[in-house]
Amino acid sequence: MNVGAVDVEQADLLRRARSGERAAVESVLRLHYDTVHALCHRMVLSPECADDAVQNALLAVVRGLPRFDGRSKLSTWIYRIATNAAIDEIRRLQRAPRATDPVVLAATQTAGPESDPTADLVEHLDDFSALAGALAKVPHDFRVALVLRYVADLDYAEVAAVLGVPVGTVRSRLARGKEALAGHLGPPPLVTGQRAAGEPNLDGPTSERADNSP
Repeated sequence: MNVGAVDVEQADLLRRARSGERAAVESVLRLHYDTVHALCHRMVLSPECADDAVQNALLAVVRGLPRFDGRSKLSTWIYRIATNAAIDEIRRLQRAPRATDPVVLAATQTAGPESDPTADLVEHLDDFSALAGALAKVPHDFRVALVLRYVADLDYAEVAAVLGVPVGTVRSRLARGKEALAGHLGPPPLVTGQRAAGEPNLDGPTSERADNSP
């Protein structure tokens, strides 16, 4: 199937999803579920709370599809929704920690007013534990940029569109985030599969594309 045929097929899928056709909506969700899930779980480091963010993001996508105007790529629009859902969950944790989750409660009680309460929840992550622990210590704004770039596999312009900031700000956050991440990781080799150019591989198979962004 050539690129033109794929574009036509995707446009038809989007048209049917916007009209409310259930099968088309489910297809859109399936196409983007893995990345939305990975994005939320790398930003919200408590699995239970991250799952809430995933569900909220998917619901927001379903409700918002009829109003999607196509001015941005569908994937960029969906990742913006997922990012906002994850950020909302982090803020909810800061306001009202769950008494049933002692790790969340302890992390929130000991955090400063400007700190990210998810930063101490590393023990909940089973995979890439060294990298997850280092990522949890990276300041929130930098971590969001890293996750969008290396988990969602967005280019600089797409990350800028999701976050609503200039591309230059994205470049700065990525550079400072990678520097902070490297500092927390310590001497190599702690991360298997790290890119030759020194870029972090935050989610294994989901980030295989070389960085050819301008």
